[in-house]
Amino acid sequence: AAKLSKRDPAALKNSVFNVPPSAQVYPDFMRGEWEVTEKFSGYVFPSTTIPKSKIIADVQLPGFQKCSIAAISDIGRELTTYRMRIDAKSGLEDRKYNLANAIGGHLGYNAVESVEYDVQSNPNRVSITFVPNRTRNAERVELFFNARESELVPNPRDENYRVFVCSEYMRQVTFSLSQEFGIARQVVGNYAHFWTWREQPDGDTLTGNVLTAAYLDPQDSLFFEEPSKPVVVYSHNLEAKKVG
Repeated sequence: AAKLSKRDPAALKNSVFNVPPSAQVYPDFMRGEWEVTEKFSGYVFPSTTIPKSKIIADVQLPGFQKCSIAAISDIGRELTTYRMRIDAKSGLEDRKYNLANAIGGHLGYNAVESVEYDVQSNPNRVSITFVPNRTRNAERVELFFNARESELVPNPRDENYRVFVCSEYMRQVTFSLSQEFGIARQVVGNYAHFWTWREQPDGDTLTGNVLTAAYLDPQDSLFFEEPSKPVVVYSHNLEAKKVG
């Protein structure tokens, strides 16, 4: 919450890898199945050390190509609708269902063949297999989650209702077909999502937003010019309506 309250994109620094994080547990007002409407609301280049022209030229940055940010596979799509499911008892999200729905919603077709995820054995690894030969930039995506943070706070405008803020830092490895026969193209990206979800009086809607901060990979030639701060931050507004 402290990072988001600063309203400074540069404050969304990358996490230092440490103890593997536990799975995110969502508050009671978010549990159930929701239809989420996501609206793209812009982006900023917060770096003061790297010129914008250099950042734009770095085509492998997360968000610059479709599927380079798995859950928001078309980062600049103006309006996207998808389903989100959070278990009523445990408060854990149905990650397989949610990722498949979010990716399909952003790409406009059923792109995912399967999602491998076991929250009990390893909540920090997801393998996504795409329908063969259907999605240009991705045949398979591997996600490795490095850190999570969350906080439940009163809504400053009305303390009868709550605001849930949470973040998740990840490393994505995307495999796709390359121009060289028999050799898979591999792209590595580092980014984090920062969500804010606001409880509403009717109990059947949520409002919020998500900021997605993209960081330079240590293998990037520009890395030492901006090793921890994001070089681009994308913003989306969110509205969710309970299903059923």
